[in-house]
Amino acid sequence: MDLLIEIGTEELPASATYSGISQIEGRLPGLLEGARLAAAGTVRVLGTPRRLAAVVTGIPEVASPEVSKKRGPPLAAAKDEDGSWTKAAVGFARSQGALVDDLSVEDTTKGSYVFAVSWVEGEPALEVLPSLLAELVGSLRFKKSMRWGDGEARFSRPVRWLLAIADGEVVPFRFGELESSNVTYGHRYLSSGEVIVDGPDSYEGLLEREKVVVDQDRRRAMILESTEEACAGEGMVPVVDDGVLEEVIQLVEWPGVLLGRFDRRFLDLPREVLVHAMEDHQRYFPVEDSQGALQAGFLAVQNGDAGCGELIRRGHERVLAARLSDAEFFFKEDLKRPLADRARDLEHVVYQSELGSMAEKSTRLSTLVGRIGDSLGLDGDTVGRARRAASLSKCDLVTHMVVEFPALQGVMGSIYAARSGEDERVAEAIREQYLPRRTGDAIPWSVEGAALSLAEKADNLAASFGLGHVPTGSEDPYALRRQALGMTLIMIERGLPLSVGEMVSSSAAELQSESHGYSWTAEAESAFEEFFSGRERVFFTEAGYRYDLVEAVLAVDWDRPLSVKKRLESLARAREEGLLERMYTAFERCHNLSRGQETAEVSEELFTEDIEREVFALAGEAEVRLIDACRRLDFEAAIAALEPVCGPVDTLFDDVLIMDEDPGIRVNRLSLLASIDVLFHRIADFSLLTWD
Repeated sequence: MDLLIEIGTEELPASATYSGISQIEGRLPGLLEGARLAAAGTVRVLGTPRRLAAVVTGIPEVASPEVSKKRGPPLAAAKDEDGSWTKAAVGFARSQGALVDDLSVEDTTKGSYVFAVSWVEGEPALEVLPSLLAELVGSLRFKKSMRWGDGEARFSRPVRWLLAIADGEVVPFRFGELESSNVTYGHRYLSSGEVIVDGPDSYEGLLEREKVVVDQDRRRAMILESTEEACAGEGMVPVVDDGVLEEVIQLVEWPGVLLGRFDRRFLDLPREVLVHAMEDHQRYFPVEDSQGALQAGFLAVQNGDAGCGELIRRGHERVLAARLSDAEFFFKEDLKRPLADRARDLEHVVYQSELGSMAEKSTRLSTLVGRIGDSLGLDGDTVGRARRAASLSKCDLVTHMVVEFPALQGVMGSIYAARSGEDERVAEAIREQYLPRRTGDAIPWSVEGAALSLAEKADNLAASFGLGHVPTGSEDPYALRRQALGMTLIMIERGLPLSVGEMVSSSAAELQSESHGYSWTAEAESAFEEFFSGRERVFFTEAGYRYDLVEAVLAVDWDRPLSVKKRLESLARAREEGLLERMYTAFERCHNLSRGQETAEVSEELFTEDIEREVFALAGEAEVRLIDACRRLDFEAAIAALEPVCGPVDTLFDDVLIMDEDPGIRVNRLSLLASIDVLFHRIADFSLLTWD
């Protein structure tokens, strides 16, 4: 049989619709399987602003039987020598409600036992589904939920109707004060009222006649097609941002697209301002010409009657004109002062109550980017530009434009810096200071921007951990996970061999010297190390590296993401080639025997066998090459340097008694093994590798 369930609501936020779809997709198949009603067909989950729905095909009409198997006494205790059942077997059968002759015998790893096997017939699906659907709807959780009326039920928005049909019959269940039926409702303004649904097959067609396209994928296709059609006759190209598209899909049930216009004088505003006003504030799509120049038009997605299109278009145009007029005023006012003149205004802008002002933060950033530049060996001019960008990086926070449009911070600072005559590389670094803002975002392309972005993130991390603001499983109010990911991505993508710990500690030292009651304690440092290495563990595991390789590398070098990646690449390649496993044998023998033993400096005078001298000489040569290779982050060379030691180590174990009766010789041999163990540890903690 096929099942249809629909939860009808007041208009849901787009985020709640997507969350509801995701939750139903994740939970409904499991609930059906748990009730022994696993669907043989498909589970489709649909969503609009006013409904969440699921269509399930291939549900069995009767739940599959439940098999119960209980183990009884061993066969030896269940039967006498003559093969008759013992009292133990009879008692066990009676306790299970079975006849003793119905007991079966099975061989297990612990021997032969008797079992009582029973079958519980499955219930009809129509008797199981009511409680299952009630559990499904009641289990949905949203970031913000509400109650309504006198009931205790909670949902993202008030639930107004429930529809549930299977095999042509209503599946009765309750949620709050509502009971399910076969009635749904079409578009709020364009439909004729109640719609009677007789089954899943007719559901989408009936709603479409009532001006509701319930399939979100189809609405997406309709919107994209309509944007192309609206622009085609005007020689324009739609600029469709994926985030805006995904949101407007869940703002409409009957999508239509209108092409609106605005005064061409607004094209004198920076492109970023125009796009932000259209996309982030109004959920419009900008339009360009074929060369990519922004045009004085926009595309608005409507959820109304196409016959009222002209009226709707004029409304959108008035709203956007007001928004752009404000932006035009703010832009002109901001340009009356050079960006650098606003630095003193930052003294009155609080960074955090315990951490002083934004002026102090700018000073810290300037100091930190200087240290980053020195660590990278940058020339004086480059470091000077990075420090200049840092000193100006927060000045746009006190501009009219950023106060009105906070999401443009950094962007407006860059524009105003360029308009004020600053070096273009300084302006670009100001723009790049917050990159990457999210997964998949761009990485700073300039070295000045990369240094400033790293300093910005390191300072944020030092500030938060020094104040005890440590992210929990579900709470991360200061977006510290995003800061950590950003630092990791920048250092890997730009090839920067920097230490996260050094940058954060440097910023913490500056914060502590400003005497705002801030303190960078050993506990804060330990919490930060655990946090950052944990984020790297997630990052590199999701990138496809084996968990044991990740653990082995992080154990020896957690705070240099570029080094971590290069170690992982080299180890993964060595593992694929079989080299790592061959080397591991030598490591394991050295590590296991020398661990916890008394050791000292290796003395060549105590060697009694040629193989000892050979291993010692090879280890010395390997150490020199290892140190140089690790310094260059060439871990393939490091592994290659260590490989020649492994064969002779195996020979040493085969031909020489390590635990010699002579204490001096024994300690010397153990010390030789311990020194080789240390060489392996320069690459990774090989003791954490597994060979499953």
